[in-house]
Amino acid sequence: MESILMTAENFSQMNEELEKQLERLKVKPRDILNTELLVEEIFWLMINRRNAKQVKVRVVKNFFGKVQVRMSAADSPTFSAVNISEWSEDEDYYRLLILKANRQRINWFREKNFSVVIINVRDESNRLMKLTLVSMAGGVVCGVLMNLILSPEIISLIEKDIMTPINTMFLHALNMVIAPVIFFSIISGVKGMGEGVNLGKVGSKLIGLYVSTMGIAAAITLMLSMIFFQSGAPQVAKITADNVTGQPYEFSLVKFVVDIIPNNLVSPIVDGNLLQVIFIAVLSGICLTALGEKVKLLEELINNCNELFMKMVGMIISFMPLIVFSAMMSMALDTNTELLLEISKLVFLQLVCLILMLGIYMLMILFLGKITPLPFLKKIPSMWTVPFATSSSSVSMPITMRLCTEKLGISPKISSFAIPIGTTVNMNGACIGLSSMSIMFLKMYGVEVDLNTLAAILAMTVSLSVGMPAVPNAGVICILTIVGTFGVPNDIAGLVFCIGALCDRPITCFNVTGDVAAAFVLARTENLTDEKIYLGN
Repeated sequence: MESILMTAENFSQMNEELEKQLERLKVKPRDILNTELLVEEIFWLMINRRNAKQVKVRVVKNFFGKVQVRMSAADSPTFSAVNISEWSEDEDYYRLLILKANRQRINWFREKNFSVVIINVRDESNRLMKLTLVSMAGGVVCGVLMNLILSPEIISLIEKDIMTPINTMFLHALNMVIAPVIFFSIISGVKGMGEGVNLGKVGSKLIGLYVSTMGIAAAITLMLSMIFFQSGAPQVAKITADNVTGQPYEFSLVKFVVDIIPNNLVSPIVDGNLLQVIFIAVLSGICLTALGEKVKLLEELINNCNELFMKMVGMIISFMPLIVFSAMMSMALDTNTELLLEISKLVFLQLVCLILMLGIYMLMILFLGKITPLPFLKKIPSMWTVPFATSSSSVSMPITMRLCTEKLGISPKISSFAIPIGTTVNMNGACIGLSSMSIMFLKMYGVEVDLNTLAAILAMTVSLSVGMPAVPNAGVICILTIVGTFGVPNDIAGLVFCIGALCDRPITCFNVTGDVAAAFVLARTENLTDEKIYLGN
């Protein structure tokens, strides 16, 4: 495609030319609109904040059909993502939110004397989800056909020489990144919470609301999970002494608290002791927040490491359809109808917990916000469209903020920091998913679940939700972290992917709902809502 030279004077005309080029490549209208929005925001940042005179824009389609927009400006400082904590009152919140929400689609670097930004035009998350669902159906069909056509010997050979090696390689790759991903993600999450607290009384209230609702979501789910799985679950294996560090398997809250503190900083990551990794990450995040500008360089290093391992996870998860296909084919080959029923029970349980949490939000608005919750209940479904379609609360953040202001009457002074911080650290829906799946898998592996175990799961669920990696299906890593503490092997990863494909979208919707509910209650306590807007249509 021919390059486009954009200046402040001809921007509108050149933007129309960009749209025509994307249409010729048969890019979907929604992706064209998102790309134009990103090009506009990056262009004006380069012009206004990077002192560029003009920006060269070129549409590129590579050999594999991936479409990108390349923007470059000469004699301009390197473009970089804007950190929410660095915003000031006079900046355009929506512009910066758009860039923050689409961070995964943008890459930047310096090439000779040019500052270069690359925008991925097509949203890959929906494509991955569709491939996953197709793979689930395809795996079941293939497994059934193989049972009907092939002999047991051939089926055993396929499982041994094809399916098992693929699964093993995937699990090894996942094990390789779990500890560093959890470490850097939780530091970033705790740092984000600390920035909210630094905003004073309002920030402290906000963090209190977020942590409280996550704890309530996890506690309700754990209680209902014990009822739903009271009769047990299909036994996959039995955890023995050999499964857990070679010592007799026992778990208590005292042991959990004592063992969580390591005797050095290196061995937890090397040995994969994820409880100790979580402790070090939380402690590091608190200290980074307290030191502030003194450790700016260290904070940048941690952010860069977080980006590195997020990229690794993204590359590994891109193989998810293949792993899901293998998992569903194995299930069909074993004709494990009990397991299918158990998954159906789990999905129903999560929906029940989500509805109960909606009721909790209504009570919060009624008793803490001191206003009828009916308008909230009526208007909140209109906010679910984007998070359900994209399975990302970050991508939907600008639209969520706009709806908070225009439909719920929340002051921008509250929504401008409550929603971004909530998107990073407040994961009520994720707490429901992690808690319910943890109990199911522990039951499947014969682990005795008592009050001490429930308390440990509650603590890990909330802490991991705060630092959940910002990539699709990141809950898989968190689930493996929780159940791995009790000796459950990572072989369940394929099954977790399948469950995630079914539940991820409604869970994302309730992550957003929790953010909005907390922001509304906070705004009410600070007298920063417009009741006419809230009570109106």
